[in-house]
Amino acid sequence: MGLLTEKEKQYLQTQQLGRLATSGKTGVPHVVPTGFHLDADTDSIKIGGHAYRGQDRLYIRHLMINPHAAFVVDDLVTEPTWTPRGVTLKGSVRIHETGGESLGPGFGPRWVELVPNWVASWGIDADPFAAPTPPRKRSDVGD
Repeated sequence: MGLLTEKEKQYLQTQQLGRLATSGKTGVPHVVPTGFHLDADTDSIKIGGHAYRGQDRLYIRHLMINPHAAFVVDDLVTEPTWTPRGVTLKGSVRIHETGGESLGPGFGPRWVELVPNWVASWGIDADPFAAPTPPRKRSDVGD
């Protein structure tokens, strides 16, 4: 059993943009908006970079030093009322040097895979104005 609920997976599969937070040796956070793909079988988040922007991005350099990151996907459902919802995932990151081209047109070979060991969400499995879903950690699900 993975960390994500079925409703969280369904939500993530409908979204295109998330925010990746990393930090390097100084500990200063760096947050970038990025496209992503959910691997629903493993609950991992796959993030690639467009080849034209270069493959040596700051977030990659950070992850080479500190292989831990957070990723947030959120939005507002504006009809009929303002309704926030989203998912936060935290975990370890693996940098892959090949295969990123399969993530989309124009992507370079390097990509990163966030393997969550902590997940929290709001407005997805419950009323959006209720308390957020309690965070779940890898040890909580028996993996």
